[in-house]
Amino acid sequence: MDELDNTDKSLHGINAKDSLEQVLKECECKKYIKEIEKKYRCGYADYDDRQFYCNFLIRFYDDVKWILNITTSLRDRVKEQQWDSFHIKLVDKRIDKSILVYPDSINLEEKDKFISYKLRIHSHQTYSAIDDVVSQRELYDMIQSYAIRSLSTGKRNDLIGNDFEAMIASILSNRENYEKWVTGDRIKVGISYNYFEKIVSFFKLDKTKVKGINATSDKKEIGNLLSTGLPKTDIIVHVYYHDIDKETEHYTISCKKTNGKAVSVHQYTADAFADVLDSENSELRNILRKFQTIGNMRDFGENNIIALTKMLKPYKEKLIRWVLGGYGGKIQNDLQLANFILISDANDIYIHSLDEYVKELLKPEYVSHFGTPFSWTYASGRQGKDIQLKCKIIK
Repeated sequence: MDELDNTDKSLHGINAKDSLEQVLKECECKKYIKEIEKKYRCGYADYDDRQFYCNFLIRFYDDVKWILNITTSLRDRVKEQQWDSFHIKLVDKRIDKSILVYPDSINLEEKDKFISYKLRIHSHQTYSAIDDVVSQRELYDMIQSYAIRSLSTGKRNDLIGNDFEAMIASILSNRENYEKWVTGDRIKVGISYNYFEKIVSFFKLDKTKVKGINATSDKKEIGNLLSTGLPKTDIIVHVYYHDIDKETEHYTISCKKTNGKAVSVHQYTADAFADVLDSENSELRNILRKFQTIGNMRDFGENNIIALTKMLKPYKEKLIRWVLGGYGGKIQNDLQLANFILISDANDIYIHSLDEYVKELLKPEYVSHFGTPFSWTYASGRQGKDIQLKCKIIK
């Protein structure tokens, strides 16, 4: 790959700073941070009070501060950032961290250099006033994690899940991401462009035909089900085309953000299960109600387990499509049906079509309770009220 010339490198660096500023403003808007200061400078008393510099200083609501620098390549100038970080932290004792940030859109060779430098810092091979080296998205997660650390586990998980959906919608709607994808302009940075590219590539979008992309995770816009519950769709992606015969196409995504091996995917009453699977099958309805009352495999008993396993066998695929995509439920419109599954862990995102995910879960290695790929239980405090299903994560 050809190297950028000095002018392009400068523009690339400016774009990276602008991109990081957008990420920080998003954090400020969500009240994760209290204040952002660009082009922060300070110095010692009786000396030049602008001697030391960093791209950004952020302040949290507890008055803890972090200083941030972003660069598109790991060159000798990192020594300047080390020098400035060392002294800025001495000047202001409220500065808790110095973080070096790199754009998510850099190539793998350059990314490896940053990761290698990070590992040398963490393993104490390199003495460093820089505390961490992270990507744009990792920085966002660090800021979020610090800001919500005092919330209960449940509230924290809910917030992280909703925030992840909004983040993906924002990435897909980002105009610079779209322009970088269409033009291949290496000077453009975008925001989490690697996520954008992975998703639009999975959709097999033709960049020569797409006029624009907009996505939403707004619960009010997506709407509730006719039953008033939440639909499986977490994000609707609108793709606009130049072709007047095909002006718009829609993609619906269900999101799961977890570092675990399994996640809760469904919680409905036994009657809701029966209505979707076979509303005329009274035997199935009664045994589902019985499991709802008991709530666990141990006390349900071997005979009941055998009976329900046999009864669910003809409905396994129908059950999976309802649980993951909402098919068979009481929807207001087809956009409430999720046709793609997007999974995120600490390292990356993984996307599947619903058809692909269903086909995978039907394989013998995923069999769990009652011959289905789900673990059957109940949520805390909900025994006798409804049934909760958990599903293994496929990446």
